[in-house]
Amino acid sequence: MSHDAILEMILHRLTDLDSRVADLSEKMHDVLAQLAYSRDDLTGADDEVHRALADELGTFVGQKLLALSYMAVQRTHGSAYPKKRVAQTMSKLCSAYLAPSGVELNRARRILRARKGDEIWQAAGQAALHVKRLLDSARSRGIEFIWDYDFHAGMPIDEAKQQVWSNCDPQSDVSFVVVPGYVAGGERYRLQEVFTDTVAS
Repeated sequence: MSHDAILEMILHRLTDLDSRVADLSEKMHDVLAQLAYSRDDLTGADDEVHRALADELGTFVGQKLLALSYMAVQRTHGSAYPKKRVAQTMSKLCSAYLAPSGVELNRARRILRARKGDEIWQAAGQAALHVKRLLDSARSRGIEFIWDYDFHAGMPIDEAKQQVWSNCDPQSDVSFVVVPGYVAGGERYRLQEVFTDTVAS
């Protein structure tokens, strides 16, 4: 079996597994949210809700958007997979799927160069439905947060708000944000994931 065929099989299995995990994760989030909003004696209930949501969104990005990024890069670069190109695609997808105004599916499909009806087109749509359910559920419960994309290119990593993406070198300067941070009520629940100028081999 060729390298591409094996990778495609792995991506299909990852997508299927991710869908099952996402369903369970969404149910757990609903239970946590109901618990937090139905009991006044819980201290830090909002904190737990934000942690759960930040974790779920992090899983979405780390699984679905990463899989989409690899699929898109494979289409244009074959099995070479330049790390920077994958990171750039992830960054663009985050800005489309996690846009302040809501999921921008058409922009995501343009980023992915998806052709109507093909595998990437369909996977992009499924990812949009998944994150839309998560965000709509949060907003319906009054959960407010912001995505933090703010960074300074060419500066060292700010460990209070950033961590390296994948196997980037943490001693190297920040080039761009791959995954934004999650901030609510002045608290940071998820660090930014950044691409640095040097990737460890």
